[in-house]
Amino acid sequence: MLNMTNTDQRILSIIFCLVVVSLVILPVPLQAKTMVLIHGYMAEGMSWRNTKVTNALVRTGWKDGGQYSYRRQGMLIPKNVKLGSHAFFTVDLPSKSPIDTQARFLQQYVKHLYAIRKEPIIFVGHSAGGIVARFYLVAPTHVPVRSLITIGTPHLGTPTADWALLASNSPLGIMLDIAGQEDMRDSRGLFSDLKIAKPSTFLYWLNHQPHPRIPYVSIIRNNKDKKKRSTYDFIVPTDSQNMNNVAALSGQSWAYLTQENHFLNHKDGGFLVDILKRIQ
Repeated sequence: MLNMTNTDQRILSIIFCLVVVSLVILPVPLQAKTMVLIHGYMAEGMSWRNTKVTNALVRTGWKDGGQYSYRRQGMLIPKNVKLGSHAFFTVDLPSKSPIDTQARFLQQYVKHLYAIRKEPIIFVGHSAGGIVARFYLVAPTHVPVRSLITIGTPHLGTPTADWALLASNSPLGIMLDIAGQEDMRDSRGLFSDLKIAKPSTFLYWLNHQPHPRIPYVSIIRNNKDKKKRSTYDFIVPTDSQNMNNVAALSGQSWAYLTQENHFLNHKDGGFLVDILKRIQ
């Protein structure tokens, strides 16, 4: 035992109080200061800004690092990749393409991002974007990832994809092709990837792959009252949005329940802020 004078004890008490006060008053930095927001089907990186999801992030100290995109001449790099402090980035993916194609674009973006910032990345994926992120995570090589947050993501698939795939191969789909409406035709590979998870489907395979041991958070649209169309997810079943129902992730995801419809809105920014505080 150390012999301490009254003065020594007072000094230690003061130091202890200062440490406690600093933890309460000062913001505690996240271990990962880099966040990548991944859009869903028929959306784009700017969707996160246009729906004002990013407003809440900015208000709480996150900085907008810009957007990764692509053109025929190659990758377009944000100007603010070297931003200090917390920074989020959006990405443009070919959202009508199959999951593995979208994941290759994501790989190029985050590989460049990590080479400069050298910080583990927080992935946030909306709808199909969550599947793109999860497919990237099970790849043999990926940059260090701090956590994955998904919003309304069809982890077990969605009947909507099954119906859309049937429609795209029907006379209706052929008529739309002839009329120049090529979205359904161009999306057939993606629809096939998002079919209800059963043996021999893409999602069944993905859901049985080893996943990294990181925090997982499922933001679930939990309103089951179909009469409230403005707050009901008609696209992805509630159970499918929960990563705890994924065979390889059973019991590993925090289920964050919300009363919103499938699409992004400004409230999702508040949900992300709350989640990020808790998983730091």
